[in-house]
This record gives sequence, C-alpha cells and structure tokens, in this order.
Amino acid sequence: MSWTRWKGDLLKRATRQAMGKALVRAGETVKQQVLAEVPHDEGILQATVDVFQNPVDELDVVISAGGGAGTGFPRVPYAIKWHETPANFQKGRKHNYVRDPLNQVGPSEVRRQLQIAGKQTW
Repeated sequence: MSWTRWKGDLLKRATRQAMGKALVRAGETVKQQVLAEVPHDEGILQATVDVFQNPVDELDVVISAGGGAGTGFPRVPYAIKWHETPANFQKGRKHNYVRDPLNQVGPSEVRRQLQIAGKQTW
C-alpha cells in the first residue's frame, strides 16, 4: 500500500465509532449490575438508571442514576444521599450502587467490548 491511498481520516472515524459502541455496550452491562444494587423501595430511583451517549462526541458515555437535567427524568433528591451513605438496605441492596459496579465490572467489560468491536469492524 502506498501512502497516496492512506485513508487515515476514515480509519480514525471508524475507530471512534467502534469505541463509542463498545463504551455504550459496556455501560449497558454496568447498568444491569447497578439495577441489581440500587436501593429499591417504590422503584423511583431504579427507574432513573440509564446510559447516555453524547450525540456530539461518541466517546462521552455517562451512566446516570437519580435523574436531573438532560436525563429525561425529574431529579430524585435522595439519590446522592443513598449513594454515599451506608444504611441497612433490604434485599441485598447497598450504597455506592453506581461507583462499585463501574469500578468492578467497567474496565473488564470495556476491554471485552472493544475486542468484540475490533473483530466486527475489521
């Protein structure tokens, strides 16, 4: 291959798209773990857990719990309190319900999804 046919911009765009898809898929896996750990009484906080991808930057992926601006859910005022404060939650639920799954499942899942995306892209 000669450098006159190098399609670096195409490669860069395809790589960013594959990475963005991998991050969203990894976020969805982490979301399932968050749903298993989030304190659950009436299900209001649990209903606000979602994964968002910035439409302008595909590498900007957010896992959100507690609603608020830009999520499509009203802000749940006790979300931060129950995330940060240890308490006696029922049914095996716990505090740090986003942080822990993100740290425990996130890195390996991102790696796994990038491997899958790499095989599908090339």
